[in-house]
Amino acid sequence: MSASVQALLAQSRKTLLAAGVETAALDARLLLGAALDADPALLPARGSEPVGIAAMMRFHDWTDRRAAGEPVHRILGWRDFYSRRFELAADCLEPRPETELLVERVLEDWPVDATARFADIGCGSGAIVLTLLAERPGLEARATDIAEGAIAMTGRNAERLGVADRLVAKRTSVLAGVAGPFDFIVSNPPYIPSGDIAGLSREVREHDPVAALDGGEDGLAVYRAILDQAPMHLKPGGLVYLETGHDQHAALRGLAAARGFGFVSASRDLAGLERILVLRRA
Repeated sequence: MSASVQALLAQSRKTLLAAGVETAALDARLLLGAALDADPALLPARGSEPVGIAAMMRFHDWTDRRAAGEPVHRILGWRDFYSRRFELAADCLEPRPETELLVERVLEDWPVDATARFADIGCGSGAIVLTLLAERPGLEARATDIAEGAIAMTGRNAERLGVADRLVAKRTSVLAGVAGPFDFIVSNPPYIPSGDIAGLSREVREHDPVAALDGGEDGLAVYRAILDQAPMHLKPGGLVYLETGHDQHAALRGLAAARGFGFVSASRDLAGLERILVLRRA
């Protein structure tokens, strides 16, 4: 028996709300839109339209998965970032809206006609590095990640976005085996203290790769590795752009100064939390 678009949306919202999903209405529209291969924003206008059995079964399955805590974009297999769609893999951190602030900060320093060579450490799905390449045609990049699945997904997204000819992606730790020099380095590394992982939401704790979250005992382990290796890979005066945890700027500025980096700027997100740190090689 088929059901209407309106009835399915209402049923899904009820199920998701009962499961504690705060974005129940939005998630229901996204899932049904994907099941029907339709624009979710247009579904309300199709309220009385019947939904076929295959699409309805797919939608019920996805609703159950979302109610069990699987993030909606993990179910869909993609997430939009900076107006572009990025496919996701299990090895990739799901790109977050606050990371767009990191991209915007880099773009402030590198105008449309800029030419530069840079590295993205911990590329994941490629959201940062591929967005920068797409926005700035004069840039070329090296991307690294410790996860083979992330490197493969970055390459796949690069091909789809038409920037693969300006990218080399390598499975490695930080910048090991990567030849510089670079004009700048950008990274959104793991920065959650190990002891805090268990307290994260189930959507993050159970579905984002732990390796992309766990920053060691104090959350700063990967930053130390980046700041230790960056001087050997940066041109004199080269920049390092970092996304950070909300209370890590003071500690990071100390680590940077001890390694010969000067402070350039710090930025906060829309919630007023420390988010972006820019450093310069002396």
